[in-house]
Amino acid sequence: MGESVIQRAFAAGELAPVLHARADQVKYTTGLRTCRNTIVRREGGVQNRAGFRFVEACKTDTYGTRLMRYVGSVQGESFLIEMGAAYFRFYQNGAVVVITDADAYAGGTTYNPGDLVASGGATYVCIATVVGVTPPNAAYWYLLPSGILEIPTPYTLGTLPGWNQSGNVITLTSLYHAPRELVYNGENRWILRTVSTAPTITVPQAVSGTPGAAGTRTFKYVVTAAKLETYEESNASAVATVAATAAPTEALPIALIWTLHTSAIEYYVYCDPYENGVFGYVGTAASNAFKHAGQVPDFNLTPPVARVLFDAAGEYPAPSANYQQRRFFANSLDEPDSLWGSRIGFPANFGISSPLQDDDSVTFRLAGNNHHPIWHMVALKAGLILLTDGGEWTVTGGAGPRTPITASSVQADQETYVGVSAGVRPVVIGNTILYVQARGSVVRELRFDQAVEGLAGRDLTIFSTHLFERKTILRADYQQVPNSIVWCVRSDGMLLGLTYIPDQDIWGWHRHDTTLGVFEDVCVVPEADEDKVYAIVQRTINGVTKRFIERLERRELLDGFTHATSFFVDCGLSYSGAPADQFSGLDHLNGEKVAVYADGSVLFDGVSADSPVVVGGVVTLADLYANVHIGLPYTAEIELLGPEA
Repeated sequence: MGESVIQRAFAAGELAPVLHARADQVKYTTGLRTCRNTIVRREGGVQNRAGFRFVEACKTDTYGTRLMRYVGSVQGESFLIEMGAAYFRFYQNGAVVVITDADAYAGGTTYNPGDLVASGGATYVCIATVVGVTPPNAAYWYLLPSGILEIPTPYTLGTLPGWNQSGNVITLTSLYHAPRELVYNGENRWILRTVSTAPTITVPQAVSGTPGAAGTRTFKYVVTAAKLETYEESNASAVATVAATAAPTEALPIALIWTLHTSAIEYYVYCDPYENGVFGYVGTAASNAFKHAGQVPDFNLTPPVARVLFDAAGEYPAPSANYQQRRFFANSLDEPDSLWGSRIGFPANFGISSPLQDDDSVTFRLAGNNHHPIWHMVALKAGLILLTDGGEWTVTGGAGPRTPITASSVQADQETYVGVSAGVRPVVIGNTILYVQARGSVVRELRFDQAVEGLAGRDLTIFSTHLFERKTILRADYQQVPNSIVWCVRSDGMLLGLTYIPDQDIWGWHRHDTTLGVFEDVCVVPEADEDKVYAIVQRTINGVTKRFIERLERRELLDGFTHATSFFVDCGLSYSGAPADQFSGLDHLNGEKVAVYADGSVLFDGVSADSPVVVGGVVTLADLYANVHIGLPYTAEIELLGPEA
C-alpha cells in the first residue's frame, strides 16, 4: 500500500512544466502543477475563488472601455469609474449611481458645472456656467441616460487617460489631450476641468501711481497678490509708470493704488527704478495702497515669471505624480524624456523667478545612454521613481535621498536598464514597486537593495513562465485585503493572480478563466472591510458580444456565514427573501443555460442538459427557495506535483 504524502503549503502557486522535475528547488515543495480558479492565500493555503457578481452592462459594447477608481477620505466614499468613448460613468458599492432626486430646473438660477437638474421628465448635469438656458441645450446641459450619473469627456477609446489621485482630485493625462482634473465635490457632483499652470489667484488690477515731487526720473511698478490662507503669489500686474518724478523719499513718497482684490490677504510691490525691465521687491502692503518712500529694490526677489504649459498638441504629458508637495508631469510627444514639477505646495502653479528660488517650479530632462520616454512615476522614500523605455531612474535633491528637489538642485540616477511596458500601471506594495517589463511578458519587482545601495529587483515570473509565453500583460492592480494579490489581465483574456508577501518571501501565481467570456480590465476599489476586485468582462451571450462590469465576491468564513450565502457563479445575481420559485432581473443572460445554487445546494450545474435557460430575464424553478444564486458556471482545479523520489 502506498504511503501518504503531506504538502503543508502551496504558496509557490502554479509552477511551469519545465520545473516539474526540479525537486531541488525550494519552490517545488510548495508549488502546484495546476492552480486554476483557485486563490493562493497569504498564509500559504489555497481555496477556490468566489464568483464574479454582475454589476452593470458597460454603456457600449465596443472594445476599449477601461476602469479607474476614486478613493475617498472616509470609509464608504470610494467609487469605481467607467471610462468610455466621450463619457465617465460612476459606481459605488457594487451598483451604478442613479440620480433620483434632482431639483427642478429654475430659470433664474445660475448653474455651475456639476449641478444636477430635472426638466421635462429627464435629468441633466450642467457642464458650463449658465443662467436662463433651459435643458436640453448641449452647450450647457448633458442628458443622464435613465438617470445614470455620468459626465461628458473629450476622450476617445484610443486616447483614454492615465490617472493619479491626490486629495479629492484625480489628475488625468494623455498624450493627445491637455491634462485635466476630475474633482470630487460629493457623491453626485463631479467636475471635469482643464489643468491650468497659472497661479490660482488673479493679478491685481488698475495699478497706478502718483509722483511725490516733480522731477526727471521714471519709476515703473508691478504688484502681485498673495492668496488668502495659502499665500500663493499671483503673477505680476500690468506695469504702472510714474514719469516726471523725483526719487521718492519718506517726506515725498510715490503713492501707488490698485483695485482691492477680494481673495488677497496682502500685496507685494516691485519697482524698476532704472528702466532696465527688471523689477525688484520694495515692500508689502496690507491693503490696496502703498507708499514707496525710497526703499532700495531687492533684485534677488523678483515677481513670478508666468509659464503656460501643456496648451498645444505635442506638449500634452503622459503620466503625472505627486512628490514632495509638487505635482509632476512628464513625457510629451515633443519632449518624451522631460519632467515638469509645480511650485511647492501649489500643484497648478508652474511659475519661476529670476534668479531661481528653491520653491520655484522645476524642469529638466533625463540624460541617459538610451531613449528614455517616461511612462510612469511613483513616489517612494528613496525618491521619485521614473519608469522609462530604457530603464528605471531615481530622482532626488542634489544631496541624495530624502533631500528636496529644487530648480537648482536635482539628481537623477539610473538604477537599472530593464525598461517598462507603457500601457500597464505599476502597483505599489509597501516600499516595493511591481511593474510589467518592456515587451509585456515579465513582471518585475523594484525595491531598495542594500547590496547595491540602490534599487534592484527580480523577475517574479521565473517559476511560472508558461503563464506568459507568447502572451503579454495588459492591465494590473493590487488587492491588499484580504490576501495581498496583484491581479493581471493577460492578452488572451485570462485573469492571473499573484499572491505577494515580500516580507515572508511569498509569491505564487494562479490563473482564472470564466465561461463564455474573457477579462479585459481589472480595477481594485476599497469598500467596507475589503478591497473589491472589479473587472470588465467580454462575454458572448446567445451569440452576441456584450461587455459587463462584474465584481469578485468575498470568500471568507466569517461569523454568520452559511452555505446558502456562498456565491460561486460568474456574471450572476442573487435573491434573498420569502421563498419563491421564479427569479427575474437576469436579462443580461437571456438565452443562456445557467447554474443555480439555492439554499446551500447545487440545483443545476449550468452544463447538464436539464440546466435552465434564461428566457425574458427569468428563471423558473420547480420548488420554493429563499436564498438563490444564478449565473454562469466555472470550475476550480488544483493538481499537485509528483512527490520527490
